[in-house]
Amino acid sequence: MIRSFVKTLCSTLLVSLSVHADTIGGEIALGVYSHTPKGYATYSFYDKEAKTSVEDTLNWKGSSDLFFKAYFEHPLPYLPNLKLEYSNFSHKGSGKVSDFSWGGISAFTGDIYNTMDMRAFDVTLYYELLDNWASLDAGLTLRRIYGDIYLETKTVMMNQSYHYEPERAEYDEWIPMVYLKGRFELPATDLSFQTEINAISYEGATMYDALFTLRYTFETGLGIEGGYRLIHLEDNELGYGLAIDVDFSGPYAAVVWDF
Repeated sequence: MIRSFVKTLCSTLLVSLSVHADTIGGEIALGVYSHTPKGYATYSFYDKEAKTSVEDTLNWKGSSDLFFKAYFEHPLPYLPNLKLEYSNFSHKGSGKVSDFSWGGISAFTGDIYNTMDMRAFDVTLYYELLDNWASLDAGLTLRRIYGDIYLETKTVMMNQSYHYEPERAEYDEWIPMVYLKGRFELPATDLSFQTEINAISYEGATMYDALFTLRYTFETGLGIEGGYRLIHLEDNELGYGLAIDVDFSGPYAAVVWDF
C-alpha cells in the first residue's frame, strides 16, 4: 500500500513537472556595490547615549564590495520559491581624535585606526503573486549579519609611543524581514525596471534594504543591470555594548543570467 502510494505521488509530481516545465527556472546575479556610510556607532558598556560619527570620527570612506544572488523557482503549488544572497560590506578609517571613548578606551587623544567588516547572508522564501509583463513577489527573509569593528590607538608623549589594548566589537545576529519585489517590462523593448525591498522594524531595531534597478536582457537570457541600493541598519543591541545607526548607500551594477 505504501509502495503504491509512493508510486502514485511520484507519478503526480512528474506529470506536474512535465506540464509546467516551462515555469521551472531562476536567476543568478553577480555584481559590485559602491557604498558610502553615514551615521553613528556606539561601543560602550555603560553609556548607550554616547555616539561616535562613522564619517567624522571613525573616518569611514566609501568602498566597493561584491554581492551574489540566486533565485530558484518551481511550479509546485503551495511550496515557496527560494532566493539566496550573500553581501559583504567593509570600511576602514584613521585620523586624530580628542577626548575619544570607545569600549575600554576613555578620554583618549591621539591617532586611531579602525576597520569595519560586515557580512550578510539571506535566505528568502517567496511566492509569485503576478507573473506577466508586470510581476510581483512577496515572502519572508531571514538575514544573518555578522562581523566586527576593530580599533587601534596610538599617541606619542615625551618621544615615546603609548596605546590602549585594541578593541574589537563583534556581532552575529539573525534578522527576519518582509520581502517584496516588483518588476515591470517596458513595452517593445528589452528593458525592465525592478524594485526589491527587505524591511523590518521592531523595538530598538529598524532595518531595510532597497534596490532600484534598470535592466537590459539579451535573447540568450544574459543581461546587465544597474541602479541604486540603500541599506539602513539601526540596532541598539547589535552586539554586546555595540549599537549602530548607519546608512550604506550608493550605485551598483551586475551581470545576470535568467534561465
